[in-house]
Amino acid sequence: MRLYLIACFAVFWLTAPAHAGLTFCNDSALRATVAIGYKGDQDWTSEGWWGVEPEECVTVLEGPLPRTHYYWRATDENGAFAAQDYYFCVTDEAFTIVGDRDCAARGHRRERFSEIVVGTSGTATVRIAAAAAPAPVEGRAPDPEPAPAEAEYDFDAILAALQGVWHDLDDEAFTTIIKGNAIEDRFIGIVAGEASFELAATCAKADGAGPVMMVTYKQFPDEPICWILLKLDDRELQFVPAGFDKPTRMRKGV
Repeated sequence: MRLYLIACFAVFWLTAPAHAGLTFCNDSALRATVAIGYKGDQDWTSEGWWGVEPEECVTVLEGPLPRTHYYWRATDENGAFAAQDYYFCVTDEAFTIVGDRDCAARGHRRERFSEIVVGTSGTATVRIAAAAAPAPVEGRAPDPEPAPAEAEYDFDAILAALQGVWHDLDDEAFTTIIKGNAIEDRFIGIVAGEASFELAATCAKADGAGPVMMVTYKQFPDEPICWILLKLDDRELQFVPAGFDKPTRMRKGV
């Protein structure tokens, strides 16, 4: 899992920026990289990354902005700046991704973005800086467009796909059997742990990633574990406990 820099940021929408469009100015001391999200012709779309050097500005969209709402994410060498609860797909390399759902299943990550409300001028400038809170929007903004949808998961289908015997690809002696909402872990055929689970869109420690399995082992009833599902099909299961880096990879068998 990525480590996130819990940083503050300031956002200012200027009524007359130097260049029409969507511009990012870096008031921090480190080079920042920026990604954006918006409602495209086909679906919600995310793009990145643009590099913005300290004390410089970069216009990522030229001309009058046709949308009333855009979304943005910024990172530097220390991690990601704090963001709001709007989610888009991203990758580490340069990207244009259509659709804001099923990020992990498509080989992407699902990350938080912040909202930009465009004023009547059709231009916006975002200043990335260390400050206490976002500045208010100047003037009345147009009526908002729908926000990017929260992920909607077919939990019945996910539960059905989880059923069966799963073999750990990194340790052949370890298997997990899932029946209904029950989990039985076995090591060389001997029961090593028993748990129950519930499915959810995300959990507090997942930083918006999902879907997740909230797993409670009988040995530790007061310490549920949040498993973030990375991949699930009729052959393979990948998940990572929230807060950990290395995923568990399992193959369905008998």
